[in-house]
Amino acid sequence: MAAVSQSSMKQQLHAVAEAVVIGSVYISLSAGLISFNKYVLAEDRFPYALQLTTTHMAVTSIYSLILFGVAPQLYPSMEKAMANRTAVLKYIAPLGMLFAVALYCSNKAYTYSSVAFLQFCKEANVAIVFFMSCAVGVQTFSWQKLAVLSLVIAGCALCVDGEINFVLMGLLLQVLSQFAECSKNLIGEIVMSGAGLKLDVLTFVAWQAPCSLAPLLVVAVAMSTGDVLGAMRNHALLLLANASVAFLLNVMIALTLKKLSALAFVIIGLLKDIVIVCASAVVFGDQISKMQCFSFSVTLFGM
Repeated sequence: MAAVSQSSMKQQLHAVAEAVVIGSVYISLSAGLISFNKYVLAEDRFPYALQLTTTHMAVTSIYSLILFGVAPQLYPSMEKAMANRTAVLKYIAPLGMLFAVALYCSNKAYTYSSVAFLQFCKEANVAIVFFMSCAVGVQTFSWQKLAVLSLVIAGCALCVDGEINFVLMGLLLQVLSQFAECSKNLIGEIVMSGAGLKLDVLTFVAWQAPCSLAPLLVVAVAMSTGDVLGAMRNHALLLLANASVAFLLNVMIALTLKKLSALAFVIIGLLKDIVIVCASAVVFGDQISKMQCFSFSVTLFGM
């Protein structure tokens, strides 16, 4: 009995350690990419959110193809995915579209609003994921959870109301991005762990990236001008470095969704937001009102 208890304790400690490592790496990559994107999207560098998002997905698709060609053993479920491509695409295609919308709207929002303000808005993801999860049967509804989430939503509303340099377009783009991202995460959880697919992390990314790239590429090509192409040539290395970080983050997101639930993924995201808000105030000089500091604390307390 003692041996069983000790074994169970080791498993729990391993699970906690794994979650801490995954969460730490995800937070570092995500916070780093957000700051990197804000830097790249500056008016004097590459202020083209659509083309930047397309570059991210193009580089991720190419990296995935190269990695599969060099080390196919890293894609244990690829053969199964290819054999069941119709079933895989049934989930991956809409997921890819949602991911494309989430990425574009998120990047575009940075051209209107501060990093800190947009991160405050993302606190509402916990409530969005909960209600969506209840709707599809992944989470069980309870009035106690609703009461806690009401506190989170109230904190988010106060954050928006307390914004010093409020821009409506930035808020609307961010809200659209969040709904698309939360929907994508739920579908991703099903694809990674259920629906009879159980794809490994790299196979998931390899299928998702082209499905996101296709709609982005069509629109990006149609909307590209000489200025865009010139900026791409002038900042090619910067864009490649930025897209490489995005590839690593995509892999990390897929790994996090596989190891943890979509709700746990969002909770880890809250810790990430704390890091990003503090960094944005220091690095970009974003102004944070006292109302936002208070409401952000209310949101965290609700969590």
